Order: sequence, then structure tokens, then C-alpha cells
Amino acid sequence: MFSQNKATSSNPASSISVQDVVGDKYYSQLIKDGKIVLTHEDGKGNLKLIPQSQYAGTIKSNLIEKKPKHFYYTYEALYYLPKTISVQKSSEIARSISKMTEINYYSNTRRKVIPLYKKAFMIDNEKSTVAIADNNAGNCDGKIYYCLMDDASFGETRYKLTYSQSERELLTVFTNTDDLGLGPIRAIMPQDLVINLLIQECGDGMVVYLCADLDSKKMPGVRGKITESMTARMDAISGWFASKM
Repeated sequence: MFSQNKATSSNPASSISVQDVVGDKYYSQLIKDGKIVLTHEDGKGNLKLIPQSQYAGTIKSNLIEKKPKHFYYTYEALYYLPKTISVQKSSEIARSISKMTEINYYSNTRRKVIPLYKKAFMIDNEKSTVAIADNNAGNCDGKIYYCLMDDASFGETRYKLTYSQSERELLTVFTNTDDLGLGPIRAIMPQDLVINLLIQECGDGMVVYLCADLDSKKMPGVRGKITESMTARMDAISGWFASKM
């Protein structure tokens, strides 16, 4: 008994359950289906799936300030993974930007599965286009990096990467530093797309929460295309992270 108590106290994640962080409302469905996905287009910022977390306030504060008469889109996905890995290992995966070229998604435009990113790599700063090695060693709490991702629909886009890491939680935040859109239509301005990836280590599994929020100019045909495109890519990204854990 003493050994068991000692093990529990030395690992704070072992005393926290999946049900503790996701709550009673979604727990049964999450355990049964493995994931829950919701999308919102009202711009109100009412996140439904966000787990109990020390970083919940940060995720809420990261929501884009919506401009009048624009198109708003928020994506939430909650994953349950029965296999438990350390937060440190999760942080190494979250910083392996070059590996994200492995992500495939279904393109509604092309009507087939294609690579999401033609290339993806870390860069020295938000203006660079020169690849550097993934900086994924050690604890990443408080670290800021930059990356360039050549997206199948949005083209080359650079992001600011902000990391927060504690004993049992990891938060990765992607913020676009370039404008982006579909072809010549540049509908999303810099800092108007934020992707939050939260990973929590529990005693009975891992909880992964993904929240993407954007504010887009209203242009003919943009709303439907962006909704389809963003939903498909967020499903692919969250599924890829889950598969690596």
C-alpha cells in the first residue's frame, strides 16, 4: 500500500482521471466514440468541449476578436486515447513540424485524399523561408518558435508557435503571421487564425483537445470553401497527433 501511494504522489497525472477533465456531460460519448467534434459559426466564442485545464483561460483568451460583417468559424475536437504517454514525449511530437508532411486529408475540391502539407519546417523568425531542424528537445514551457507550412489549399503560410508545458499538460498555439486564403483570394489576415492544441496526461489515458478559430473577410464563395477546407484539415491534424501518441 505504501508503494502504491508513493507512486501516485510522485506522478500527479495518476490521480487525475479522464472524467475529471472532460466532465460528466461528454465523458460517456467520448469513451464510446473516441472523439467528439463541434463547429461554430456564430462568432460568440462559446467553447463547448474545452476540458478542465490550467490553460483553459489561455485558450479562451486566444479566440480571435471578430470583426463586424465578417465570416466566423470555430472548430473543436476532443479525443480520448487509452494509451498513456508522458507530456514530455507529447511535447516532442508537437514540435516535430517536419513530420507533419505525413498528414493526409480529403480535399473536397479534388475529391481525393492528398498530403495536407507539401512541406513543413521550423524557421528562425517569422520572415524567414529557410528550413532549420526541429527544435524538439527538452522542456518547451514558455518557448516561442516559427514555422513555414506549404498548405495544399492555402499555399505557403508562416506561423508563430507558442508552447506551455507543465507536469501533466501541454498547450501548443499556432498563430498565422501571413495572410492566407484560397488562391488569389486572401480572406484571412495575419493573426486571424489561431489553432490551440491541448494534451493532458491522465491516470487512465490521454485527452487531446484541438480548437481552431478564425475571422475571415466575406467574399463570394469563400464561406463554404473555408468551412469545408478547415474542417477537413483540422480532422486530419488532430487525427495525426492522436496517431503519434
